[in-house]
Amino acid sequence: MILFKNCRLIKELTEGFDGEYADVLVSDKDLIERICTPGEISSSGCQEIDAQGMTLLPGFFDLHAHMFLTNLDFKDLCKKNMMDTCMDSYAFAREYLRQGYTTIRDAGSPYNIPIGLERASQRGIINIPQLICSGLILTPTEVGNSTFSTIYYEADSPYEVRKACREQFEAGNHVIKYMVTGAYLNESGNPGDQIATEDELKEAVKIAKLKNSYVMGHAHGAEGIKLAIRAGLRTIEHGSFIDEEAIEMLKNNDNTWLVPTAAIGLACIDDEESVLSEDAIEKSKKYEMAEKNCVNNAYRAGLKLGFGSDIDYTNFCKYPGMEFYARTDWFNFDYKDILLQATKNSAEIAGLDDCKGTIKVGKNAELVLIDGKPDEDIYVMKKLPRYVYYRGELIENK
Repeated sequence: MILFKNCRLIKELTEGFDGEYADVLVSDKDLIERICTPGEISSSGCQEIDAQGMTLLPGFFDLHAHMFLTNLDFKDLCKKNMMDTCMDSYAFAREYLRQGYTTIRDAGSPYNIPIGLERASQRGIINIPQLICSGLILTPTEVGNSTFSTIYYEADSPYEVRKACREQFEAGNHVIKYMVTGAYLNESGNPGDQIATEDELKEAVKIAKLKNSYVMGHAHGAEGIKLAIRAGLRTIEHGSFIDEEAIEMLKNNDNTWLVPTAAIGLACIDDEESVLSEDAIEKSKKYEMAEKNCVNNAYRAGLKLGFGSDIDYTNFCKYPGMEFYARTDWFNFDYKDILLQATKNSAEIAGLDDCKGTIKVGKNAELVLIDGKPDEDIYVMKKLPRYVYYRGELIENK
């Protein structure tokens, strides 16, 4: 058992306890056993961590990650062999954990490596965040697909989509990822173009439902976003050019959620030592203000947003907390809402809110101690968490 003493809590992320400060007891089964006023619990027989007023948060989610994404040099990544990709993906997963992320949804990686890592984690061989895996990304045949040749599965009819979905599930993956529109980073591709058809998307949704699963859809352009909503996709990834009609379609919609990605936006316009192609940088700068305005409109309309980054390992290590402060710098979100997006909202989107997303007796003890008050100053997230607790492992960042 482990006792976290004198923790500062955020009421919106805490259930069943109203105080600002608390002691939190973790059971031998890595569940939250008690939350009480400081000093009520005897620390006898417990490992004790004195938080000294640091803020205790539930473990973070990243609903849009690519575990193979060592950097943004896609030509180099496509040449990497399976073993090197596996080792790099494991290193990325461990860095995610060190930064307080305990649940990661992989949005496309080669060789089915994420599901292999998740199986190793479940067997106790390694300790990494829980991985929700999508396997290869389904896409129509489209200009720019060669940029990501190792992570795409081209399918051009409902029949081919059905086969592709079944192959991803056969490999053990949990969800389906689908390219509904073009992409910023696909060479010569147009991010606003709708490239999927309604019958193709509905086929993917139908097969996913047979497996009690769902489809996550890459969609920048407004028409593609609305198509994805009509077809029943679970999440809209990016949503860069979402319009008022699509926002209205998402209001009070418990079936489809928007998962913006801010960190990758910052990374793409950072010219310092950039390895991106001129085409990708040009598109990123061209559409910067449109993306910011559209996603901010969705946020101000009251949509409950998920937390995704789409960021690479190099930038993730170089800029800790990047997605947190990017949601203020790139977008214009309130600090407390950013924390809710990274925890409670994303747990609900992932269907894991029964065991994750808030600090509550009986939920998983996936806990992060932050030195500072991130609900009042999100930039304290630039520092690594002081402690991360997950599946019996206590990580201390000094």
